[in-house]
Amino acid sequence: MAAHRKPKAKAEVSGATLKHPERYRDRTGPSNTKPLGEPFARMNETERKYWAEFAQELPWLHSAHRVLLRLTCKLAARMDDDSEMGVSAAHSLSSLLSKLGATPVDESRVMNGGSGDDKDPLDEFIH
Repeated sequence: MAAHRKPKAKAEVSGATLKHPERYRDRTGPSNTKPLGEPFARMNETERKYWAEFAQELPWLHSAHRVLLRLTCKLAARMDDDSEMGVSAAHSLSSLLSKLGATPVDESRVMNGGSGDDKDPLDEFIH
């Protein structure tokens, strides 16, 4: 099964557009995206804290992700407040995090903060 197609904004953050520019040359992202913006007015303080945290850690999120992020923040806040959150809610949170590109597996795909000058040990055999 082929890997899911990485959104261009996420590829730019991860450095994938530099590593494989040919894959992203003709790819366009959504043309009318707006920034993620401020949290919803009805969100409580804990949910707003998570909103700010996710907005900082996931810079590829934009206005189309607002509802998914709202649900994610609600469940994350519930996890803090409710010691017996339940398996179903935990699974929902995990699924939402994955859809937003925020799981440990997704983190390994998005190499944020790398210096970019790491030498690949296979380079000597390829060149």
